[in-house]
Amino acid sequence: MVKSDAENLRDILIQKELEIRLLKEKLDKYEAAANGATEGLWDWDFETNTAFVSRPWKAMLGISDDTSLDMSTFWEDLLHPEDKALAVKKMDDYIRGVEPGYHQEFRLKHADGGYRWVLSKAQVIRDQSGRALRLSGSHTDITRQKEAANALKKSEEKYRHLFQNSLVAMFRCEMSTGRIIEANDKARELISLKSDETGNFYNILRERDRKKFLNRLEDGGSVDNLELQIKTDSDELGWVSCSAILYADDNVIECILKDITQTKENLMELQKVNFELDSFVYHASHDLRSPLRSILGLIDLYRLEQNPSIREECIEKIEGSVIRLDALVMELLSISRNDRVNDPHVEINLLMEINHSISSYYNATNTSGLETKTKVLQPAAFKSDLTRVRIILNNLISNAIKYRSYDKDNHYIYIEAIVNEDELILKVEDNGEGIEQSKLPHIFVLSGHGKK
Repeated sequence: MVKSDAENLRDILIQKELEIRLLKEKLDKYEAAANGATEGLWDWDFETNTAFVSRPWKAMLGISDDTSLDMSTFWEDLLHPEDKALAVKKMDDYIRGVEPGYHQEFRLKHADGGYRWVLSKAQVIRDQSGRALRLSGSHTDITRQKEAANALKKSEEKYRHLFQNSLVAMFRCEMSTGRIIEANDKARELISLKSDETGNFYNILRERDRKKFLNRLEDGGSVDNLELQIKTDSDELGWVSCSAILYADDNVIECILKDITQTKENLMELQKVNFELDSFVYHASHDLRSPLRSILGLIDLYRLEQNPSIREECIEKIEGSVIRLDALVMELLSISRNDRVNDPHVEINLLMEINHSISSYYNATNTSGLETKTKVLQPAAFKSDLTRVRIILNNLISNAIKYRSYDKDNHYIYIEAIVNEDELILKVEDNGEGIEQSKLPHIFVLSGHGKK
């Protein structure tokens, strides 16, 4: 049956009403989805110049939900002055088809007067002729990410400043090769690197130090204040205290070096001074004991002897020993006050000094049957430090008297001094067994100290 015009019109109206209802349902669903999204969604209809923005979009900028917005002006009005020109240009270029896509970051003004960083994405809808009909997109609040990135950047800049201007040498090198990847100015100065050079840390280490350094790193993952000796480009040796951390996955070692060359030199100088002090005490005690023992021997002889003349001779010898002992004490005090500065050289009569030394130690022990022989040839003047010459003579002569052989019929000490224009050759000999061959390399090592 053919429908009348009225019936056809009614069917058309019913169909349109159905389409409008379906479209409204879709719009309601879209708006509900937009309002429930975490991102701020928006849509701009160029034909009607109307805009839709979701509640999260408004909330992102502190705008109340019932505020109406004019899409043609509000977006540009919210842009930060520093971002406005570039943001508008990129939007226009995309709408005109100059740019293939749209993705940018900028700042929008919040209702509290501050600004929020947003990430903006959009998609343009065009007709068949390419004319833009509408633009839909989203805004994501990336303020926290930006602030974190800026904080990280500032932290990196601060670290870079500290790294470059630190008074401590810092560098990074490859674990496998030792090639220096990065070094601050202090490190380049310490290991003699030019600004355009990379260098190699392992090359400036002694072989045993390099092995010790790597073994400790591999065992513990780090080293702390490890003392290493390094070689500069001028082949000079220095000392550093090294602290390092190994990042095995990255094949990287981060190192901090502290120049301790002066400290090591001071320590070695202190050790030298301590050794000299030990030596001084050793020799002082040796030189003081022998005259004292000589005095004690003379006192024992004085007590046993009844002959007045011999007793008087003992008193004179005791007095001479005391005078020489007093002089020795004064000499030792002079050395202790200025141990490393030599006294002025004076002309020395070796025969007289040798006789004084023999007299000082002759009565310190049993000298019965002891024969002393002295030969001095001094055609040229001999000048030296008198205090130290006396110490040498006293040590050698007292040891010869003390350690001679008592069991042999002929026990003696023989002292020979020959002076020429260049040197003094001094020989002190006794009839003892002498020093074992194996101990000769150690005759200048102090007993109990292990030092030369």
